Amino acid sequence: MSHIPLSVAVVGAGSRGLGVVERLVAHCLERPTPLTVHLIDPQPFGAGFHLSDQPDHLLLNTVCGQLSAFADAQMVDGPVPVPGPSLHEWCRRRDLRLADDGYTVRAGEGREIQPNDFLPRRLLSEYLAWAAGEITCAAPESLTLIRHRTTAVDILPGGSGSETVVLADGSRVDADAVFVTVGHHSLYLPAPSAPDPRLVTRPYPLPTALDGIGPGERVAVLGMGLTAMDVLATLTLGRGGKHLTDEAGMRYLPSGREPSIVLTNRSGMPSRSRPRLRPGRVRFAPLALTTDRLDEIRAGTPDGRLGFTRDVLPLIEAEMELAYYRTLLAREYGDATGAGRELARRCARDGHEALLGELHARFGPCPVTGILSADLTDRQWTGYDAYRDWFTAEVAADLAEAREGLGAAPLKEALEVLRDHRDVLRAVIDPPGVDDASLATFFGEFAPTVNRLVIGPQLDRSAELLSLLDAGIVRLGPGPRPKIVAPAGQGPWRLESTCLDRPLRIEVDHVVQAHVSEPGADRVAGSLLGTLVAAGRVRTLAHRGAAVHGLDVTRQGQGIDRTGTPQPRLFFLGPHTEGSSYYNHYVPSPGVPSRALRDAELALRTALPSLITRKR
Repeated sequence: MSHIPLSVAVVGAGSRGLGVVERLVAHCLERPTPLTVHLIDPQPFGAGFHLSDQPDHLLLNTVCGQLSAFADAQMVDGPVPVPGPSLHEWCRRRDLRLADDGYTVRAGEGREIQPNDFLPRRLLSEYLAWAAGEITCAAPESLTLIRHRTTAVDILPGGSGSETVVLADGSRVDADAVFVTVGHHSLYLPAPSAPDPRLVTRPYPLPTALDGIGPGERVAVLGMGLTAMDVLATLTLGRGGKHLTDEAGMRYLPSGREPSIVLTNRSGMPSRSRPRLRPGRVRFAPLALTTDRLDEIRAGTPDGRLGFTRDVLPLIEAEMELAYYRTLLAREYGDATGAGRELARRCARDGHEALLGELHARFGPCPVTGILSADLTDRQWTGYDAYRDWFTAEVAADLAEAREGLGAAPLKEALEVLRDHRDVLRAVIDPPGVDDASLATFFGEFAPTVNRLVIGPQLDRSAELLSLLDAGIVRLGPGPRPKIVAPAGQGPWRLESTCLDRPLRIEVDHVVQAHVSEPGADRVAGSLLGTLVAAGRVRTLAHRGAAVHGLDVTRQGQGIDRTGTPQPRLFFLGPHTEGSSYYNHYVPSPGVPSRALRDAELALRTALPSLITRKR
C-alpha cells in the first residue's frame, strides 16, 4: 500500500489494542494526518480481560515498577510524545498503600507501595483504563477514534483493496487495514460443559468458578503454576483464612470454610517463585547467547533455520552458567558492574567455553547443569513421605534464594537469563526460525520449563504454600505422574501414585484443572479467530507438523492464509501468534525495549508506510 489508508480497524481493546492506538496517536501527533480508527470490543478500553472486580488476593506476577502503558524512548523505535506514569508511579500519585497482609491496597492505609511490590490485578485494570483515557485525550484532531462496543464475528475481503469487519450487532466496518489484538480470545467464551459437575475445567472467573466446592470437602488441584496459586488463594484467603507472620515464621489461621486441598501436577516439581528485585541490580548484556552468534549459525545452514537442541540450548546453558559465576565473582569484588566488565573482557579474549572452564575450576560445579531438562517422572520414590520431604525442601530452598533476591542469589541470577534475554530467544523463533522438530521442542518442552523456572508465583505465595502444608489445609498428591481416575457414578475421584514404591491412593470429591492453556484458534468454534481459520484467511502452525496451535503470521504480523500467502491488510498481534514468535502475553515495561510496542510499530509501518516511518 503506497497511500495512507483513510481508516484502520483495531479488533480488541485490551493492552495490545491500546498499544496499537498509542502508536497511532504518537505518529499522528508528530505528523498530523487524517485517519479514522475503529476500535471494536465490548470490554472497557485498555483493561480488556483484566477485570476490575477481582479480589485483592489475586495478584499480578510482575512487579508494579515493570508495568507501563506509556511508551518511552527505550521501549520503542518511534516517537513518544505522550508520557505517563508506570503502574507504580500511578499508585503513588493516588496515595494507594499496601496493608500488612501483603495484598490489600487502600488509599491512605498501610505502607507506601514500592517498585518491587506485586499488586492486585484489579489495579492494573483501573490503570490501563485510565491510561487509555489519557492517550485518547492526547490524540490530535486529525485522528478520529470511533468505539464499537460489540464483538467482531468475521473479517471479509472488501472491495478496492480494503477489509470489512462484520460486527455482532449486524453492522459492518470498512477499513484499509485491520489489526486483530483479541488477546486470550477463548476466555471470553463460556467454558465447555464438563462431563461431571464436580470437575472444574476452567477455574476462571474467580471465585465464582469454585463456588460449588463446600467447606471440608476434598478437592484435587491439578497444577502448581500461577493458576494453581490463584485457586489456593481463593479457597483459603478468599474464604476468610489468614497467614500470620511473627518471629517464628508464617502460620495459617483457618476460617473453617476451607475445603481439604490435594495439590498435584504431572512433573511433581514445584514452580520456582519470582525473586525479590534488589535496588541497583544490573542487567548484563549476553556473552554466549547473542544474536550475532545465532546469525553465524544460521549462515552455516542450508535454509537458515536453527536446530534448537543442537544450536541454541548449549548457548542458553552457557549464558546461565556465566550469570551464576558472575554473581559469585561480584561477591568477591563487592562490585557487580566490575565483575560483569571483567567477564565480558575475558570472554571476548578467550571465548565463553574457555572462560567457563576457568570459572568451574575456581568456584566448583554450577547447579544450573541439567536444570532445563530435569524430570522426576522416571524417578522411583521409596514412599510418600520421601517425596513430600523432598518437595518441601525444594520450595524452602527456592524461597530463601528468592528472598535474597536478584543481584545477590547466584541461582536466581542464572535463571533470570531466561527473562533478561527473552529478546534473543525471540530471535531464535523469528523467521527463518527453527526447523519443525525444534518448533515442537521449543514450545512443547522448553517454554513450559521456562514458565516453571522464572514465570512462577510471587515469593509470598511460596511462603503461603509451606504455611498451608504445615497447617494441613493442603497436602501433596501421590508423587509425580499421578493417575487420575474418574468415578463411574457418584463416587469419589481417585488419584493413584505411579512413582512410589509403596502405592498410594487419595480420594477427592472435586477436581480443579488448574493448568489453563488456551486452545488453538481452529479449536474454538464460533470465535473470530476460529471463523477466520475455517475460512482459510489465516492458518495455524499445524501445517508444520508441530504441536503448536498459534497462528501463522509474517514477522510484520500479516496473517498467512491456507495457501501460504500473506494477507497484505490483515494483521494479528498478541498471544494467539505464539509459535510464529515467542512470549506474546505481557504488558510492556518502562525503560527497556518492548517487543509488544515494536511489533505494533512494524505492523503499522507495513500498513501505513507514509505515516509510520522509522525514526532512528
